[in-house]
Order: sequence, then C-alpha cells, then structure tokens
Amino acid sequence: MDIFAEIEYEPAVSFETGVNPPVHSRASQQVKIGDADPVRQKFYDMRGMASDNPYMWNDARLFYKQAKFMENFVDDFENYTEFSMHSPCFQRMGYERLRTYFTWRTAARQGEFLPICLSYIFLYIYELLACVGEETPQHALNQLLALQNAYAEKFPALNNYLPAWFQDFYIYYDMPTGFAEFAEKNNLYEFYSEIFAFETTAETYGRTLSAWNKFSAYDIKKSKFFTASEENAKLFQNCFAAVFCALSTLCETKNFHIKDLFIRTSTEEIPWVPFRRAIFHPWLKQPDRTIEILPGETFRRTNNNITTLYAAPYSHRKELMGFIIKKTEAVVRACSGFKPKITADPSALIKARTVLNEIVTIPEIETTIETAVAEFFKEKNRIIVTVSRKNIERIREEAEDITEKLAVEDETLEPPQAVKPQYIPKESAEENIRVNIWVNFANSLTAPEKTALQQPSNAKQVADSAGIMLEILADSINEKAMDTIGDSILEISADSGFEIYDDYKNFVFSSLA
Repeated sequence: MDIFAEIEYEPAVSFETGVNPPVHSRASQQVKIGDADPVRQKFYDMRGMASDNPYMWNDARLFYKQAKFMENFVDDFENYTEFSMHSPCFQRMGYERLRTYFTWRTAARQGEFLPICLSYIFLYIYELLACVGEETPQHALNQLLALQNAYAEKFPALNNYLPAWFQDFYIYYDMPTGFAEFAEKNNLYEFYSEIFAFETTAETYGRTLSAWNKFSAYDIKKSKFFTASEENAKLFQNCFAAVFCALSTLCETKNFHIKDLFIRTSTEEIPWVPFRRAIFHPWLKQPDRTIEILPGETFRRTNNNITTLYAAPYSHRKELMGFIIKKTEAVVRACSGFKPKITADPSALIKARTVLNEIVTIPEIETTIETAVAEFFKEKNRIIVTVSRKNIERIREEAEDITEKLAVEDETLEPPQAVKPQYIPKESAEENIRVNIWVNFANSLTAPEKTALQQPSNAKQVADSAGIMLEILADSINEKAMDTIGDSILEISADSGFEIYDDYKNFVFSSLA
C-alpha cells in the first residue's frame, strides 16, 4: 500500500517569547492515495512550487508565488492549531496549521477578526504587503489598518513593525493621498515623531511640538508653566507654532529647510529597500518617477529600483531643540507675567555653532523667537471694535425718544432739594479699596493656602499634609492673587518654603490676621 509522509518544520524563534522552541519532525497519519482530499492536494501543489529545493522556505519570490496560488482559497476548518514561527511562511507549515490559517483569513477578509496566534497575523500581513487577495493597494492598506486596530492591543509587537511598513507602503505603491493626511486620518502621528517634527503645514503645528519634545533635551511637559493649567499649555502650543513658522521662514530666506538645522542630508543616493524585516518580493513594475512623502524627503525610482538621499541627525539635535523650546517658554513667561522667570543659555550649543553658522546664527534664532512670541501676544490682545450702522440708527431713535420724554414739563413737581455731598478724604478712599481687595483675596484662599501663607517657611510641610504638590499650591495662591490683586505675591524659595515678595508681606499677614 502506498503511503506518504508529511514533514512539519517548526519555528526558529518565537515572535511572542523570543525563545528557541524545540525542533520536531513527525510523520502524519497514513493516508491512502485513494482517499480524496482536495484541500491536502492543494497544499501539495503549493509546496511543489519549491520542488527543486523544498527547504527554500525563506525565499521571498517563492512566498509570493505561493501566496498568489492560494489567493482565492477559502476554508472552514473546525479545529485550531497553535503556531509560533519567526518569519512565518507557507513552506514550513503543516496541514493543520495551513487549514487554521486559511480559515482565519477567510473570516478576516469578511471583517471578522477572531482570536489567533501572532504568527498567523504576520503571515497575512506579508500577503497584504504584496496586495495579495486585494483589488487595489488602497484595499490592502485598509486591511492592514484593520489588523492593527483589531490586534495591536493584545500584540504590541505589531506597533514595532506596521508603522514603518505603512510609510513604505506609501513609497512603494506611490499612494495618491498624502502620507500626512493618512497619518492624521488614522491617528498615527505618535509613531512618526521624527518624520513630522518638521512638517510645516498649519494643521500640524500642535503635533509638531509633541514631536520636537520627544527629541528635546528640555521636556516642556514637565515645566511649571506648561503644567499650571490647560490654558497655559494651549498658550505655549500656539506660541511655539508661531515660533516654528517664523524659524521656517528664516531658513527659507537663506534657501534652507528648517530640518537642515538638525539633520544632515548628503548628496549621496543610497538604495532603499521596502518592507524591511518582512518577507516581500518586489513584484510591481512601475515607471520611473520621483516620490515625495514629505517636503524635502524624496525617493527616486529608476529601472524599478528606488533610491533616496542619505540623512542622519546631527549630534547637537537634542540640545538645539531643547534650547528653542526653553527660549520660547522664557519669552512666553515674560510676556504673560508668569513667575518665576527662566532663561535659556545659548552656551549649551557649542557643538551646534559650526553647523548653524552655515545657515543661521544663534542670535538670529533668539531674535526670531522673541519677535514671534511678541507678535503673537500683540495679536492676541488686539481689541477689534465692530460698528453696526443698523445699531447706530436704533440707538439714535431711542435717544431722541428719551429726550422728548424728558422735555415734558410737569409744573406740579417741586424741584428736588440739593443734597450736600459728604466729603471723604482721598487717602481714606484708597485705603478702603486696598483693604477690600486684600479681604477678598484672603476670603478666596483654602485652609492649606492660608496656613502656608501664615507659615511660609513651612509651606512644604503644609502642602504634603494636604496631599498637594508644593508647586501646585504656590501656583494656586498666585492665580488667586492675580485675580484679586493683579499680581503674583510669592515664589518657592531654595529651602522649599514660600518667599513672599517684600512689597506684599505686610498686606498678606494683616489680611490673614
């Protein structure tokens, strides 16, 4: 009786654990040739494509041929077999694993994403990268996004691969819509900080700050000003947008792009390989063209080979980004009256001077930041008065009507008796106003705030007892002082207490007495 043996190849490394599992080979149950199994025969025919070398499992061209061969295959296997393989491919999968995969793929193509092993997901991703089973690249990209949304929470490893492959997808298939638009629509900006840090469209300025901050030596998100309130955070974000736009314009006037301050781009073109770390065969023949994903980032296709310019960040990138962010904050604090003030020291940019002097100077950067923030505040505080002719006519008519009524004399009315004004010395009036202001300030304070002001040297202990950060307590007091008195009254001292400004000490203590 004729029999056959089916060999299963186990994985070299597991995606989920990174551990080398034991390697096994076993013969399947004996099956008579007469027993018809069209599914098993389909798998044999697929594997037969590598008959000249059955162990050639990692060949991208073979994978593509097999994927196209199985492109329209559907299955409804009732069982389930676990699967863990580094760089999964059809050639190394046994009968039950293949049936499990194609059954799951059948459901996934219909939008039903069932629980499955990560290696099966990567196998399907490899097919989608080659647009196998999809009418257009856009359909394949949509399915890749659906996979990420369905499984990334359970398998975070997907976010280590898919974001880079999304960008490669746009380059290789020259997608019609812009990559920035794609990232925004699908809320993927967090994965492309280095790419979008220098995107200069007005719609991306808010995300630009987040991107810059990731590569900055100064973390604005830990700043007292930035964390004081949502209003402060929004104010700084808008000011930074103005600064970024101004710096971009400055560089453009010198025939440079703002990213040239941070990234060195050579004139040397290097080969670009799509979908690194995936099993991918460059199957698509396309005409020669130049592809631009973002301004200043181009890829050139020639004879179906893609090249791009070599680019690498300068060693001073973090320090320069940090200086620009901190300098912006220093100017914003000064313009908004926020205390204490901070300074940005340009001496930290020693490594950047040589590169910067070829484009812009550090004093030019400082002046640009100061001017941009000042202009922003000037525009922010500008009062626009709109006069409506219709309203003017209405007011005139009402005034005339009131005048007519007042002109009617009633002889029966006696003239009012004159009231002798009560004289209040100017000094007493001013003092009354001042006392009322400080009373209002004292009444606005919470118990911990009053205690901290009464015992300024023990402010840290008071804050800890109340479960409040010292900085938050100080900011809250200064905010209330700003609302009632019109100025901040204290700052945190070196010994973690409060230092009440001399001009306000007597008023503070007397109002709390």
